Amino acid sequence: MRIYILTQEDAFYIPVIIDTVLSARSDVVGVGIVPGELQPGHVQKYLHLMGVRDFALQSANLVIHRALDVVSRVIPMPRSYSVSGAARRVSVPAEQVPKVNDAKFLDHLRSLGVDLVVSIACPQIFRQPLLDLPAHGCINLHGALLPRYQGLLPSFWVLANGEAETGVTVHVMDAKLDHGDILLQRRVPIRDDDTVHRLVRRSKVEFGRQLLLEAITQIDQGRVTRTPMDMSQASYVAFPDDAARAQFRKRGRRFI
Repeated sequence: MRIYILTQEDAFYIPVIIDTVLSARSDVVGVGIVPGELQPGHVQKYLHLMGVRDFALQSANLVIHRALDVVSRVIPMPRSYSVSGAARRVSVPAEQVPKVNDAKFLDHLRSLGVDLVVSIACPQIFRQPLLDLPAHGCINLHGALLPRYQGLLPSFWVLANGEAETGVTVHVMDAKLDHGDILLQRRVPIRDDDTVHRLVRRSKVEFGRQLLLEAITQIDQGRVTRTPMDMSQASYVAFPDDAARAQFRKRGRRFI
């Protein structure tokens, strides 16, 4: 099987997930990096969302991670600090992909003989030609118990809404956002001291990376069980507004 990963650049979470997949699978033929959240134009909206304290802490953390990524080019490190760094560790080609549905990119995937596309926080919606291209389809790792909390920043929303648990889901992708048959799910209790950062690390990173790897293995071995989503339980969340931010703070939650 030939696997292609579509994601966005990140310093904190995605590189660890990709490290796990690339260390276990020698059949990943490429990593496509799509324009995502780590862009200068997004600074203002995240400063407003997170507040000065949490935004400053996360910014300092980003600077440290980027410095470690530079160091990792010359000194072996126990983990990766960027998506491109994770690919570089095992000599898997990484490339910038402006538009995942572009015809030239689809031709590129065909030339690689891609059998499975794996989405990890890929910020663009897959259209039908891309969904139909790989023999084994496209799968996605989502940081919630789908079909609940489809959409953006589910770890923020479960804390803002006072949920007792969350989880991670690996599902087959279709033309709708965070929709399609469920392959695997894992429930994760929410702790009183959870911040968004801690919850993402414990759910999507620690549990999610193993769940994703298990799903890929099951697909490769032809022993997949697909469970349709119960859409009567579905909920959708968007980027938090001021009311959601106030509710999040009222519950005593933080981002960092």
